Amino acid sequence: MRTSITRKLRQSLIFAATACGTLFTGCQDTVDQSDMYTFTGQTITSFLNDNADEYSDFAYILTRVQLSPRSSSTVADLLSARGNYTCFAPNNDAVRSYLDSIYQTHDYDITLIPDSMAEYIARNSIIDNKNDDAYMSTDFQIGALERTNMDDRYITISFDTLQGGVTATYVNNFSRITHFDLKLTNGVLHSVNHVIELSTATLPALLAQTENTRIFSYLLQATSWADSMQLYRDDDYEYNHVEYGYDQNGTQVANPQHRYFGYTAFVETDEVFHDKWGIDLPNVVNGIVTNMDDILDQIATRCAEVYTNGSTDLRSQENAVNQFVSYHLLPERIAWDKLVIHYAEMGYAYRNPTQLTIDCFEYYETMGCQRRLIKLTEGSQTGGKRINRYVTKRNLKDYTYSDADVAIPGILINESNGDNNFNALNGFYYTIDDILLYTDDVPNKVLNERIRFDMSSLLPELMTNGYRRLMSYAAIHIPKGYFKNFDFEEGCSYNYLTGYGSGWPNFQGDEHNVTGQYDMTFRLPPVPFEGTYEIRWSVPTYDNRGMAQLYLGKNKNNLSPIGLPLDLRLSPYNPAIGCDTDTEDEDHNDENDKAMRNHGYMRPPIHDGISTGGVVVNTLRNPNGIGSMYAYQRLRKIIWTGTIKPTDVLYLRIKSVLENTATQFVMDWMEYAPKNVYAGVDAEDKW
Repeated sequence: MRTSITRKLRQSLIFAATACGTLFTGCQDTVDQSDMYTFTGQTITSFLNDNADEYSDFAYILTRVQLSPRSSSTVADLLSARGNYTCFAPNNDAVRSYLDSIYQTHDYDITLIPDSMAEYIARNSIIDNKNDDAYMSTDFQIGALERTNMDDRYITISFDTLQGGVTATYVNNFSRITHFDLKLTNGVLHSVNHVIELSTATLPALLAQTENTRIFSYLLQATSWADSMQLYRDDDYEYNHVEYGYDQNGTQVANPQHRYFGYTAFVETDEVFHDKWGIDLPNVVNGIVTNMDDILDQIATRCAEVYTNGSTDLRSQENAVNQFVSYHLLPERIAWDKLVIHYAEMGYAYRNPTQLTIDCFEYYETMGCQRRLIKLTEGSQTGGKRINRYVTKRNLKDYTYSDADVAIPGILINESNGDNNFNALNGFYYTIDDILLYTDDVPNKVLNERIRFDMSSLLPELMTNGYRRLMSYAAIHIPKGYFKNFDFEEGCSYNYLTGYGSGWPNFQGDEHNVTGQYDMTFRLPPVPFEGTYEIRWSVPTYDNRGMAQLYLGKNKNNLSPIGLPLDLRLSPYNPAIGCDTDTEDEDHNDENDKAMRNHGYMRPPIHDGISTGGVVVNTLRNPNGIGSMYAYQRLRKIIWTGTIKPTDVLYLRIKSVLENTATQFVMDWMEYAPKNVYAGVDAEDKW
């Protein structure tokens, strides 16, 4: 069961998407007395105090937790002030039961609680929603809430059915909400029957603690990938980053407070290994698996059937088992609802997110030296989120984009692992219903297509730190060095704009907006197979845009210029582009497409349109009735054509050629199109 989100949209700048950090560094050290309520009405703190029979223990805990070591103000003070807070308040029975179990005593004296335990309980229970409304139960859907708690950790929501058919809502698997939606003057309180717990284990450690993932956990350890997934936070950035930058309009905005590292793993359970591959189930004696050597031999035999075994050392990335494991891993932490982004696809309304329409896709580069892509698909007909789904034929003419022939249904990603925790300190794991392999069918069938990447999907830090596709409008200034795969010089002002609710004609609503004397170098994603490709770049035309020379090559420090400078100021109707308005005559439209290709340009795809929250009915290609929005068309520019291998590491440099530093270079999405797509037997579709 999933309940739709009905969030009130607010177009307000926020300094960062993350809440207060480990020491509440995002909050003021002392609560401003001007923020204290002087009128009649209950704050979260006053409500807890007025209902001591139910919440006295939790209220006491909040008084014990200071906002930072430099502060005399407490979390109780914070929740007495103005704001928008979501509080999952454990009742007295929940607090006492939890402390008794931790300290192995009966009726534990709450006044003896250590500061560390008080902080753990308080921080895990509270979300600062900043300028957005606090979470109501109508905002809950399966997966992680978008905003992190006061310890910068994601809180997950799940549902179950109790006796009598009553739907129960759980927070982090174990805390059931017993009373919903108590609206107070500074937020919303939900009462829970269990203290909100979050694992402090890294992702590999959490898998090792999970009873039904023993085999995959062992493979992580044996191949040394567990050692490569220990990073959590960039402490150098934590203490030395520049605090502020400027957005595209010159307004001062804050840089991200933190730079976290994260990971996502798609994991076969022990039962899936047994059912699909005939692997022995772990034989556990006194907590120890006694037959893991036999299990490893069985898996190694299976892996050797698919992967070239370039080394007998399991820790070598050329080893077959190592390759098997690495294809399950992503170098970014991705919450459930962000695995596949839905925003502006035709027929969709982002205010009603559970009503899916046409298929949407995401392509991610997995970990490992082989540089392999994994494709995720979700739509109304996929039956959930699928890995490497292959559709050989679609209904293209009736504008439904529906599946006509599904050759490979794809592996189903499970939204949870039963009652087991899947939310680690530095990532998520998701169990899957079949064996995930990079067989020849993946590059030759699944990925043998036009591949469209949203820029945000290529930047792990953006996803890990919770900025991608925020459900509120935000401008986030990115300092130099924040992205691993995207370098830029000091004269570049880089801003990520979520675009939520803006009506901008962007692929997934958001954009990367750069001003200044920019000089940027971007590591491109891999291709699935060796061949001739067109590299296409989104061109958001408008008068205030910029102009840049593009460079491409394998030597990051010595790239070659490609083509003439790319001018984003040109109107689509400029003779250098040659765009003409679509008519009812498809032959006329096709001829205009050919004429534009002769100039190196293409129309926007019709998969997506312009959305303001209602059902999307106007495509980006032909936004009828949008008026001035037509001038913002996201054309496609074919910036380069040539041969690329999967192992090639290509870099794209973007260097301004204008003296005006106020012009904007906007980046939205890019495409790889293999020759059999753009020059095949059948014409390339317009989707």
